[in-house]
Order: sequence, then C-alpha cells, then structure tokens
Amino acid sequence: MEKIFELAKKYFNDNELNSLSNSIEHAKQFTYESTIYNFDMAISLSHILLDLKMDCNLICAGILYPSFHNSLDKESYLDKIKNKDVKNILESIDKVDNVNLSDREKQEANVKIMFIALAKDIRVIILKLAIEEYKTKNSNLFSEDEKEQLYQYVRDIYSPLSSMLGITLIKNELEDVILKYYKPKEYDELNKKVSKYYEKRTKQINYTIDRLNKELRPLIPNMEIYGRHKQLYSIYRIINEKHYDLSRIYDILAVRIIVDTVDECYLALGKVHAIYPPINHFKDYISNPKKNGYQSLHTTVIVENGDPLEIQIRTKEMHYYNEYGFAAHWAYKNKTTASSDSDKKINYIRSVLDMYKKKSSSELLDALKVDVYHGEIFVQSPMGKIVKLPEGSTAIDFAFSIHTKIGEQCVGVKINGKMRPLSTPLKNGDMVEIITNVNSKGPSRDWLNLAKTASAKSRINAYFKREMKEDNIKRGKSMLETYAKDHNVKLSSLMKDEYVKEVLERYALSSIDDMYASIGYNGINPSQIVNKLIKIDKSKRVVTPKLVISALPKNQGEIIVRGEDNLLTKFAQCCKPLPGDEIVGYISRGNGITIHRANCVALEHYEKERLIECEWNEESKGRFVGSVTIITTNNTGVLANITKKISDMKINIVGVNAKVMNNDKSTINISIEVSNNNDILDVVNKVKSLEHVIDAYRAK
Repeated sequence: MEKIFELAKKYFNDNELNSLSNSIEHAKQFTYESTIYNFDMAISLSHILLDLKMDCNLICAGILYPSFHNSLDKESYLDKIKNKDVKNILESIDKVDNVNLSDREKQEANVKIMFIALAKDIRVIILKLAIEEYKTKNSNLFSEDEKEQLYQYVRDIYSPLSSMLGITLIKNELEDVILKYYKPKEYDELNKKVSKYYEKRTKQINYTIDRLNKELRPLIPNMEIYGRHKQLYSIYRIINEKHYDLSRIYDILAVRIIVDTVDECYLALGKVHAIYPPINHFKDYISNPKKNGYQSLHTTVIVENGDPLEIQIRTKEMHYYNEYGFAAHWAYKNKTTASSDSDKKINYIRSVLDMYKKKSSSELLDALKVDVYHGEIFVQSPMGKIVKLPEGSTAIDFAFSIHTKIGEQCVGVKINGKMRPLSTPLKNGDMVEIITNVNSKGPSRDWLNLAKTASAKSRINAYFKREMKEDNIKRGKSMLETYAKDHNVKLSSLMKDEYVKEVLERYALSSIDDMYASIGYNGINPSQIVNKLIKIDKSKRVVTPKLVISALPKNQGEIIVRGEDNLLTKFAQCCKPLPGDEIVGYISRGNGITIHRANCVALEHYEKERLIECEWNEESKGRFVGSVTIITTNNTGVLANITKKISDMKINIVGVNAKVMNNDKSTINISIEVSNNNDILDVVNKVKSLEHVIDAYRAK
C-alpha cells in the first residue's frame, strides 16, 4: 500500500490521506474476519481509480469494497464507516451488484439505465467498471462457467457502458480483453504483427522525439513529448471495417506533444511542419472539436526513413479531458444521435462530465451526484426482468406490469427477500417477488387507491367488471339509491321503463343490470344516471313557467325561476352550475338571483328564506364553462397528453392553471366549454385513463 500513498500524495491533502489510511486499516480488520477477502483486489482498485484521477472518497470506497462485498453483515459493516460519502458509495455499489443480468439480451438498454439510476452518483459506476476490469485481469481465479459469464457481461453491459460514459481508459482495457477472449487466434496474429511493427518503427519514433525535443524546447520550454501506441482492439476494428492493412493506419504509433496554451499548439504545429513535410492528413479538432468534445491537432508527416507518422498536439487541459475518461467517444464511434428519452439522459450525464474541462473537482463531484431519473424508479423480478415505474409505485403496480394474471392472483410481496405490505412504496433497485395464489379472491377495491399507474388501475377495474358482476350489480344499485337519497331525489318515480330505456341507449348498455354493474365498478358515476333521469322526467312533463329570463349572456344558457318576476340572475363562481345539475337560486340584496348547485357548501351559510326554486330551461342550447381538477405525477408531457385528450373530444379549452405540490405531484385546473354536466363527467373519465394521472374530478 506504500505505493498507493506515494501516488496519492500527488493529489490529496493531509486530511484526505488520513481518510485513506483509516480505510486501509478498516479493510485490514475485515481481512481477518473473511478468508475470501482478497487484499490484492483493494490495491488494484485503488491503482485503477488513481489512474482515473478519482477523488479520495471513491478510492477509500474501492479499498473497502472487497471486504464489504464479502461481509456477512453489511449493515454492521456500514455502521462502522464514519465518512458518509464513502458509506453512500458502498450502499449504492451493493445495489448495482445485485442487479440480475440473466435476461440482459432483451434488456441491455434498461440494465445500463438502471445502473445509472441506482447509482445517482456516476463515481459508483466508475467503481463498478473498475471492479469488472480487475476481474478480467484476474479471470484465472474463476471457473470456466464463471469466466464465460464474466466475459458475456463485460461484452454486453460493461464495455458499452464505459463507452457510453466515455471512460476511455477502462473502455480500452475491456475491449482488448473481449477481443482476446472471443477471438484468440485473430488477437494473437494481430498482436504479433503489431509487435513487429513496433520493433521496426520504435527506433525511428525515438529519433523523431529526440529531434522535435531539441527543436521545440527553446520555443516551448514547458512542453511534454512522448510516443503512444494505438489500442489493439481499435486496430482490429479498422482493419475489419475499412479493410486496411497496417501500413495504411498512420496512428498505430504516434508522437504526442503536450503544451500549456492553444497558441503554443499552433506554434508547435508550424515548427513541426518546418522540420517534416506534411501529407494531406491534417485535422484541426481545436477549432472544430469532435461531437464528443475531443480537441487536438492531428498532422501526418513524412519522417527521415520515408514512413508516415501522425503527430498529435494539444494542451494539458485538452489531454486531461481526452485521456481520463470524460470524452464521450461512444457518440462519435457509433455515429448515432440520441433520439430516445434514455439516450437524452445519458447525454445529459456526458454533458455534466464535460464540466470537467471548466470546473473544479469539488464542483464536478457535486454535479455528478445529480439524479437524472428523478420521478422514475427501476425495480426487478427474481428472474431479472427490469421494470420502470413512476416514483411512489407499489407492488400492485409491479405485479400488473409483469402480467395481468400475476396482478389478479397477487396475495403478498417480498421486497429484497422480506415480506412487506402491498402498500409499501418501491425504491430504486428493489428486488420484488410477487406471491400469487390461484385460489385468490382477486383484487380488493382499496387497491385502486394503492395503485399509482393508470395501467394497474385500468386492469383492476376490468377485473371487477368481468369477474364480479353480481357484486357490482348489488353495489351499483346501492350507490344509486344512496346518491338519490342524499340529494332528496325520489328515485322510484324516475325509474320508469321508458326513462331507463333512454338512459341505457345514452350509455350503450344492454340492460338495467349492466347499468348497476357499471356504477358498481366505477365505470359510471351515479350522479350521471340520476341527472339524466331527472332531465328525461322534466322533458316528459308539461312545464308552465311563470317567468323565463336571461341568466347570463346568451352563450351561457337560460334559467327558469318559479314564483318571481323581473329578477336579474347570474351563476355562482363557487360551484359553477351546469345544465343537468340540480340548482337553487339565492335572492341577494340588490344583485338579483345567484344560481348555485343544490349541494353547494356555500349555501349552508346563507339565509334559508332567501332560497328560491329554479330549474334549467330544456330548450336552451347555450355553452357553459366548467372546471376539471387533475392530480398528476411530475412527468414530462403530462399536460400535453391531457390537453390532447380533451381536444380529441372536440371540447374547447378556455383556461389552464397548473401548480407543483410538495410531494412530487402537480395539480392542474382546466376550464372547458361544455353544454351540460355529462360532458364534464365524460372528460373526467377519459382523463383518468391517462398515464401519470393519479385522480381527476369536477372542480368543487
């Protein structure tokens, strides 16, 4: 570990070195408790992380990782760690380690996204990639089956993930070991050819470096100059994709010049061209950086022996960015653009990493801890199926997302191996095992309150509709009678065969039992049925009103006031009555009659003797403004989906007001133009079916 300290002294202060020392002692303590703990792994991880210029806390976590991973009591282990940042990293890496990769072929994209969502701190992913690099370098410690699985995961998950995040040093190592494992013959042949190429050209490269050093040093005293070789996998890929032989790949061996400023880059370029004649392979990635942010000058010149040689010139800042894992080569190499939501979030992470060129280490680390998947969680089944759900979702949402039958037969849940109530909110990385029973009675009605996703609620309602028709008929009939009683409506006088027939036609129902069942499983609100029956009853009776007067401007409809004459009327803004609502008038002092819904709570505070009987004029064809209140999760595009759904119903929106609540939810109030209360109830039912909508109701 002394070598680690020598390296660490270059980067860390005394307090950080003290933390490093404590971590080593902590790891040694657990060495004696766990015979399978490999101290060599701790040393190797710390070297990899130091090479990547990671911070002290991540290196401490890397030193502790092997003993923590093999600890039989991880909670006790974490309790002994005083540094909260180190503790958080270890907790997160444990969740990442527990992701089931057995179904990775179908879910590679989800696995990568889940890793990042679980970590919430990109350093955790860097540690995970360092762990996988260590394993590949020590694959001889594994059985053949374990080794095969390791390389499959490296090929399918970790190598692409390192490319996604632009962690170049690890990406190069992983790509080379994949080539060596899966194509050993091609690897050995190419390695031999490249080794001969190195032997042949090394003398000339060294001569060129010495000459450039002598010529450029007087002009640029602080420059660095050295040779570098191209990664074997990159050479293999170029040969296979472009069908080149080694002589056409000019940067297998290259000379790199590192200077302090951009001006010195171009000064060095001019001097190089004065010494060696350039050929037509000059690329200025400083003035025109690659899409991934890479910057450098590349020129190919002819050296003394007549061979072409690439020379790269860049500043220290550019070099640091390009070499130490924060240049996003993935977008460049794959020549793809981020079209999906997940790609955009990956690109966001890369844009945060791009700050590495401009911000201090502490500012960068704070930025790397951002949770880009806020509002979403990723959980998995014991078989490795990864499911994305809204934050706050429960086991019920998870069960129905796996399969409708799983949801319907759900009787319990294990979360991370422990029995939990079905109402328990799920968290990122949870392993969720649904316990089913074919003899289950099915979902209970309170599941509609526990479920957060529209999909789960829809399937629960479908179950009630299909499997519990008899119960729904009884429940619906009771709900209808209760509603009528609460609103002083004599239901028996309205349930005439001809009236009921019109109601059934209006809602496309085949029988009165279907009507009761629809009410029972919440498909139709009892108020819709009662109001429709009242409307039919009024249309059948001969009405001789004493007075018909204008209620509001003509486009707002008309009200019939019984027993009074020459009175001005207006609608109450507290309850906004609509045709189909039971209404009552309140005689105000000097302001005519204010029309309220009969169940308006404001009437409780009014003088009862001022109330007057009113009813809607059935001949009115006016348009009215009603309001719908919608509770949603905070997800992108929710408002757009809601307004589109309403627009598709040919209903005009006249006002929208949205407010974010403290519990990651939003309240949206939408004012719409309708002809009666049935229109607004139709809107409520349609909006409730949308994803991310928690509840919707007519504004009270």
